Amino acid sequence: SRHTEWHAWLDGTLKQFNESLAQQPETGTVIPETLKRLILDSKKYYITSSGLFNPAMGKLIAAWGFHQNASADHELIKRIKEDIPGMHDLVIKNDRVYSLNPALQLDFGGIAKGLAVKQIADMIKNRGVENFIINAGGDIYTHGQKYSKAWRIAIEDPFETGIIGSINMDSGSSIFSSGNYRRFYKDGNKHRRHHIINPLNGEPSINISAATVIHPDPVIADVAATTLMLTDLTQLKEMAARFDIRHFLVITEQHQVYASESMLKKIDWHHPDDLTINIL
Repeated sequence: SRHTEWHAWLDGTLKQFNESLAQQPETGTVIPETLKRLILDSKKYYITSSGLFNPAMGKLIAAWGFHQNASADHELIKRIKEDIPGMHDLVIKNDRVYSLNPALQLDFGGIAKGLAVKQIADMIKNRGVENFIINAGGDIYTHGQKYSKAWRIAIEDPFETGIIGSINMDSGSSIFSSGNYRRFYKDGNKHRRHHIINPLNGEPSINISAATVIHPDPVIADVAATTLMLTDLTQLKEMAARFDIRHFLVITEQHQVYASESMLKKIDWHHPDDLTINIL
């Protein structure tokens, strides 16, 4: 299944590919067909995001405790942070791939779900189905309508159980969110460590609690949601524009909302008094 093939630490295609990269830095390894799209798109969006979207940090993510175990290997983190690998360290020549950084290990957690949703949606549409919804762990793709009405999607509250609002979706749209409330643990000092690692410093990202974007392409929506989690607040509008994202919002740890005007027009807020809203 795609889940095993694309998973960073289950024994499948990606895990085997990462092992080959590490063992054969000089001779390189062949790109498996099932990983080609993920690798090429990841290199493209790494450039688009100025390096903020960086699937090359799988080993660092594992060192923080987000693969098999929930404990950080601080010595390994320190070593990797001396030269954090990026997608530019993955070189493709004549259908072979070479790693220029021994710490490079691919983890497609910020793009694989989007590609899976896109492939499933294409398969359903090719079978002539007009009205459907795909829910991939809270990330959504909608097509057509539900009983002649727009599909209505909730936006999760990053601070407590429940939702902050809901949106009527246009046909052929995806809404993806990324947040520090989905995968995290508390270390010995009770600090909350979550899985979205900032490639600029090798640390779990801070300040932004959640990012939500809408885009017709689930792959772009997935990548952009992760990227906006790592983007400086002053650069949000410009970064969203790079991905052709018109509808977006982020919520900071201080309960501040920064959103495009078009996104705010779409949202039916449930508890607006709990948030301070800023239009970008």
